[in-house]
Amino acid sequence: MKKLLLLLFATVVAFYATADVMSLPSTHRHFKSSKIAGPCLSQDQVNELLAKPDAGPKRVITSMPEGELRTYERTGGQGIYGIQDDVALDVQSGKMDIVFAEDNVVYMKNILFNSKINCGSYWVQGELNDDGTTITVPMGQPIYWSDYYQTEVLLCMGSTELVWVDGQPDHIDFTIDERATEAVYVIEGDQITLLGTEGSESLEQDWDRWNAYGLACYWADDLTFGDYLEWNTVLTRTETTVIPTVIYNQPEGEMVTYNRTGMSIFTGYFGVQSTMIDGKMNIVYGTDGKVYIQNPLWWNRSYNTWVWGDFDPETGIISVPVGQYLAYSDEVEYGVQLLWGNSILYEGVDSQGNSGYFFEYFIDEDATEILYKVEGDKLYLLGCEGDPNGEFPDYYTATGLLGHFSDGSNFTCLEYVAPGQPYGYLLNIVPAVPANPTGLEWHDLGSTEGSTTLQFVLPTTDVDGNILEQEFISYSIFTDDDQIYTFDAASYGSLHEDATEIPYALWSNYYNFTPTQVSFFRTNHSDDPIFEQRIGIQVYYTVNGIKNASDIVYINAGDLHPAVPANPEPMYWFDYAEYGDNYGYFSYSLPNTDVDGNPIDQYYLSFSVYTDYDELYTFKVDDYPNDLTEDLTEIPSSIFFTSWNISSYSTYLYYDEAPLFNYRVGIQAHYTIDGVKNSSEIVYLDIAPMPDTSVGELNAGKQVTDVRYFNLAGQEMAQPSGLTIQVTTYGDGTTTATKVMK
Repeated sequence: MKKLLLLLFATVVAFYATADVMSLPSTHRHFKSSKIAGPCLSQDQVNELLAKPDAGPKRVITSMPEGELRTYERTGGQGIYGIQDDVALDVQSGKMDIVFAEDNVVYMKNILFNSKINCGSYWVQGELNDDGTTITVPMGQPIYWSDYYQTEVLLCMGSTELVWVDGQPDHIDFTIDERATEAVYVIEGDQITLLGTEGSESLEQDWDRWNAYGLACYWADDLTFGDYLEWNTVLTRTETTVIPTVIYNQPEGEMVTYNRTGMSIFTGYFGVQSTMIDGKMNIVYGTDGKVYIQNPLWWNRSYNTWVWGDFDPETGIISVPVGQYLAYSDEVEYGVQLLWGNSILYEGVDSQGNSGYFFEYFIDEDATEILYKVEGDKLYLLGCEGDPNGEFPDYYTATGLLGHFSDGSNFTCLEYVAPGQPYGYLLNIVPAVPANPTGLEWHDLGSTEGSTTLQFVLPTTDVDGNILEQEFISYSIFTDDDQIYTFDAASYGSLHEDATEIPYALWSNYYNFTPTQVSFFRTNHSDDPIFEQRIGIQVYYTVNGIKNASDIVYINAGDLHPAVPANPEPMYWFDYAEYGDNYGYFSYSLPNTDVDGNPIDQYYLSFSVYTDYDELYTFKVDDYPNDLTEDLTEIPSSIFFTSWNISSYSTYLYYDEAPLFNYRVGIQAHYTIDGVKNSSEIVYLDIAPMPDTSVGELNAGKQVTDVRYFNLAGQEMAQPSGLTIQVTTYGDGTTTATKVMK
């Protein structure tokens, strides 16, 4: 049984912990002419480490060879590696698996200590001498294949050298030792040592520690540093962990595709959340009654793995044994298992006296298999209970598929459908003709700086109203004279090469591409305008090499006038003054449409905050050193999420002495294009009654018709408990809100 407080920030499950590192104290901390793809990963990327390892070309060994498996801990040695645009030193850590095969052949997994994070699970081949005392590993073996660069990373011996410019450390050069043809390891009992390497024993502030010779890797296409070099490596044998089987590759057989339906309850960024299931699920019918299901859990579909089951064609029943792994990391020695269980949401009070809704889930320890039933073009998940369309909190109480971390730390999701409803229906993917795009809007900054954006709504159906699969949708942009626009890879970091056709799901780190907009780097007012009169978009739907297209839909690309944004919605306020702090937490919802309901672009959005008596709040550099370079009364979207003090949905507001927000806090949205600004109304959140004597006396004479209580999360309570907002309604329809402590 697990209990979670609903809608609070979830505990982030960290699969990898990076030790303390040291780096060059300079703005030029880099390997010269190197592709840096090191282990500084986002949480989404860390989660992807549990997904399928990058198989690359056939010559990269990603599957464990046959033989005797032994596991070794790295108990000595250091390394230097690239980390985005920086370099770092660290003590080696982690494990290495070694398979001793027949004919003195040896395979070593993740031969470079830090490369597990970046390069997936790969093996290199070596040779054990006849008396079993040394292992030699030939250099030049591929240890990784990059889809992004379309090249390999090769094993080598090499050296790093710190280069000084004008008396300052500037960068690090990497040199491949072409004379070294193999790496030599010496075996002494349970210990294996890498010979012939050299580097500083210190991680203190001396520059010699950046100069080293050791086992490394390089990019095959341009011979630049491949991100890792290690020396003085010592491996000590440890207990070998049995690694569960995860089916990464599509099994042989006839594949049938189903559309998903149902509900997923999952652990997200804001705690326990829920959403309707969509997309598709593949099933392969193999030989001897075996069947394989890809991504049985919608929420974990990024793993792209399979589970197996047995199929009885007479009854149409598919039985899938529970406990199978959808993903597993041998680095942290746990993964995600497919189980059966149930969940419940109830209202209560925790041990600290906090009231609210609480979520619990239970693993069904008696369940040994999951049952599906195939009937015609429908697939049913049997044994489910729950109402996806019920009122809150009903749809959080259900029985169904459970995703769970095998270390017992937490669940990932619970998925179900209403009893008697299909989990999916047969999807026949055909090259349909897509409907035309709609909802087009053009945003021109009016200068040669920044970006110009086109907003759109791509079709989700074909011309006959049938649903389209997003992965087969793409689009092109057309200029004034019907010429197709070319997106150059030099300007768009998301592209590997110049492109005239953009996939629906292409996203950019800089929001140049999203499923609802695309950006350009020259505007109507530049010396060489792209879209002087109009801009067009055409949508494609491509299946099995057959492409059908919508019409080219044009809109006017003339002068753009900023819309009037809809009013923001203040959510709640919590003042930390009662805990001795000088700030409060303000939550709100900024508008995504104008006052007429048309979509607006967050790029042009900003907001201001107002104190008790309509006074404009000033965000000071001293309070927000990681966000601001000057004091501001208006926060533009470019500052959102720079350090999480200021975001598009909340901010921490600081005051020097007396609280600035005793009675209410206000927020106003602004929309600015071409120097023209339109603003919403100032919308206030009442914290406590304003000190207006006349109002107080007037209220004293009114008849109270209703009193309601809310906690700080905005949830209504039957009785006040702890810090509570009391909302009083009078006979004339007016209300007051008062903060009380019970």
